[in-house]
Amino acid sequence: MSPLVLLSAAALVFCALIGLGALFAPKWAQGVVRLVPDPHPDRPGGFSEFRATYGGLLFMLHVTALVILLRLNGPLALLAIMPIAAGWFGAGLGRLVSYLADAKENRAPGMMPIWIAVEFALALAIASPVLHLG
Repeated sequence: MSPLVLLSAAALVFCALIGLGALFAPKWAQGVVRLVPDPHPDRPGGFSEFRATYGGLLFMLHVTALVILLRLNGPLALLAIMPIAAGWFGAGLGRLVSYLADAKENRAPGMMPIWIAVEFALALAIASPVLHLG
């Protein structure tokens, strides 16, 4: 197995673990993304969104791509990882735009520069088997 496929697989596992963490520890996910459940007293909760979107969705998306990548290990498998890599690239791009354009709305940059770099790195790592072909 190619070192680039292993790099992609490792990035997919890392992302799946982030999803698994959010699935079972929504307060952790809340702290990472700095969002809060709806504070309105008539609509308590909101953890289902952390568990669903940041948890189950991220977990299953990355595990499925990992299984496809490792089982097929060919050109079709590479197609399975590209939308996920593009998604992480888009997340990094969106965070970069927010960092540059939303200074007044963001309390402080805090971890934003680090997350921008992490999201771009995850995109490149996940796409590395495809990027190598070009």
